[in-house]
Amino acid sequence: MASSTQAGAFSLQAGERPTSLSKFTAYVVLAGLLNAAIAAFLFFRLPADHTPSFRSLLIRAMFYVAFSVLAGAGGARFYWNRFSIPFTTDPPLSFQLFALVNACAWVWVPAVVLLSRQDSPVSSVLSALGAALLADGLRHIIPFEADSRDLRAPTARWESGELFAATLYTPPRETHGYVIALCIYATGYFLINHYFLNAGAPFAVAAFLFAWKRTLVQQPTAPSETRSRAAHRLAVVAAAAVLVTLFVMLFGIGHRNRVEAALAGANGTGGDAAANHLSQGGVYVPGISGYQSIILWPVPEKPQIVAPVLANISPFAARTAKPLVIQFDGPYWYFQPPGQRPGPGAHEGRGNPLSVNIEANNFVPLNMEAVQNLASPIRLATCREVQVMIQNRDNLRGMIGLGVELTDSTAPGKPSVSLGQQTILSSQSDQFAVKLAPVDEVLRFTVPSHAPLRKFDQITVRYFPGPEHWQVGAKIAIDQFELVPR
Repeated sequence: MASSTQAGAFSLQAGERPTSLSKFTAYVVLAGLLNAAIAAFLFFRLPADHTPSFRSLLIRAMFYVAFSVLAGAGGARFYWNRFSIPFTTDPPLSFQLFALVNACAWVWVPAVVLLSRQDSPVSSVLSALGAALLADGLRHIIPFEADSRDLRAPTARWESGELFAATLYTPPRETHGYVIALCIYATGYFLINHYFLNAGAPFAVAAFLFAWKRTLVQQPTAPSETRSRAAHRLAVVAAAAVLVTLFVMLFGIGHRNRVEAALAGANGTGGDAAANHLSQGGVYVPGISGYQSIILWPVPEKPQIVAPVLANISPFAARTAKPLVIQFDGPYWYFQPPGQRPGPGAHEGRGNPLSVNIEANNFVPLNMEAVQNLASPIRLATCREVQVMIQNRDNLRGMIGLGVELTDSTAPGKPSVSLGQQTILSSQSDQFAVKLAPVDEVLRFTVPSHAPLRKFDQITVRYFPGPEHWQVGAKIAIDQFELVPR
């Protein structure tokens, strides 16, 4: 295997493809950060206890920081071993020193993930802090050659040359300034649109480049002294990260308890203040620090006097020619794949999709369904069309479709038939407008004359949002159904 020691040449064992030390370092740094982030998203969550002790939270914070460091070191080591280092006698960089430097960024991953799940803009600030510390540490340990584009070099070459020859020299382009500016603009865009998790990535890149360019390369020192300095630096940064993670958990638990109290008050008889909070769009689902799934019930109307109706008689039994009107009073389901419905521990609250904000702050799409149970089953053969009256107040640009499914929940296996999917007209690009008030719309679904389903007692409306809505619950409410007889 032929290789060169100049500028830190490396090669892949699999394909013998050479790569520079800088590319190798960037590859392994990203591998460690991604592995630590994946571990944090999978395992780091707030404790279920609503009143945990300070000691238990401190231990949990220390465990999260330590586990993040181990996960990052494991991912970096895996990809480190995939490269062959041709320096057997004098390696330019040891993995131990590399891990100590990178750990100054890995320790902030738990706090960043927990804050992003709480929809806090501070997560992007911590991402930038970790990136700046990482750039500063790498700048001191990576052995780079002198920059051949040094501006002093042309002056030295032309000292004995022609007069004013140095004025013809064109300085090299520095693209890092443009990249930093674009990253800052992207960060501002994400923050304005409340995409706080997405804002952390460009802000971290900008902070890394700025710290990299502003940090001066130090003269090489003894390896033992460099490792000692890196270990001391890691101990200080890790202690600060543990305290920040502890504070983030305390803040998240307090916020979660307030949300649960508001929702519980809205479900009770005396929750007028909480109900007003819900009506103003105060429902918040902060991902890992919130709920895995949600069942949203409509706010109950005032009781009305209703004439008694004979039980177990289909509304279409009299073969009336008038459509059967069913006011929607069922729940809205919010859940994420691979689940097919809210789990047994789903949180239940009252509200309306028109005024309630429900978001998923992770990388898994948010599914939304509306379920209407019927008091008595209806024969499918007597129904020709299902009309769905909706109210659309969604002001996020992007197409949204609705699908209707009829189910017989009493039959074995709960057979169902799908009536297809319709696009909401007011969500199309040529019809889109900012809605100060809900827009009424009717979607018509034809019932097939021949279907394996004989009767149904449940109507399910599935939301099919575009990519703009994949993390946000649509502000579209079901008003009523009209079943048109044949």
